[in-house]
Amino acid sequence: MWFRQDLRLADNPALCAACERGAIISVYILDHQGADSWKMDGSSRWWLHHALEDLNDSPQHGLQLFQGDALTILCDLAAQTGAAAITWNRCYEPWRIARDAILKTALKGDGLEVQSFNGSLLWAPWQVLKKDGAPYKVFTPYYRRGCLSVAAPRRPLDPPKGPNLNKNSVHSLPLKDLNFRPKINW
Repeated sequence: MWFRQDLRLADNPALCAACERGAIISVYILDHQGADSWKMDGSSRWWLHHALEDLNDSPQHGLQLFQGDALTILCDLAAQTGAAAITWNRCYEPWRIARDAILKTALKGDGLEVQSFNGSLLWAPWQVLKKDGAPYKVFTPYYRRGCLSVAAPRRPLDPPKGPNLNKNSVHSLPLKDLNFRPKINW
């Protein structure tokens, strides 16, 4: 299970799907390659540090922390642990969409099952479209003719019951070594 912007146990469809498969390895990768103007600022990094700390301190701890190229790390980790599948929740920034498409193709080429989920939006962007298939550009018609005419969004998910955590990677970093905690002068 690859945690990204979804550092929570409750209402996390990728985590629930991973836990249904059996033993999991929970992973967070600090990867900004290609982020350009989407790169995190100091306050985002401060929040990230504390969110990772809270997630790792939860009763279902065992978060593996990495820094670098996500494709390389995921491929190496899958080979090292014998993983059969990788799950994650989708992100919708343009650079992440492009990277995720490359990741899915490469990981599937390595024989892994890859599943991504909508973990942050009521509806995926392709679920609410105009009759001609184009996306709405104005909110009121989007809401009235789009949102109100499609199926209701899914209900929030409960946290999985005691995920079965797999062994740790020898390459996982301690949180203090992730090299991202900003120095903020309040």
